[in-house]
Amino acid sequence: MKKLLFPAIAIVLLASCQGNSAPTMSVHDINFKVDSIIAEKQEGLIKEANEDLDRRMAIEVKPKADSIVAAQTGK
Repeated sequence: MKKLLFPAIAIVLLASCQGNSAPTMSVHDINFKVDSIIAEKQEGLIKEANEDLDRRMAIEVKPKADSIVAAQTGK
């Protein structure tokens, strides 16, 4: 009985997986999905880059401007 139980369960599980195939997508659908994902990621990256730029400008611009002014005045 035990020898037949395992193969029977395995066959039932494999048979149940056969009917749940993923829906096929056309090339157009795939390209549309990829473009939308890229646009979403790109928007987030641009926002992050602008925030980083604002943060770095506050730190780096003042010392550089001061050194330029000091070089021009001859200090």
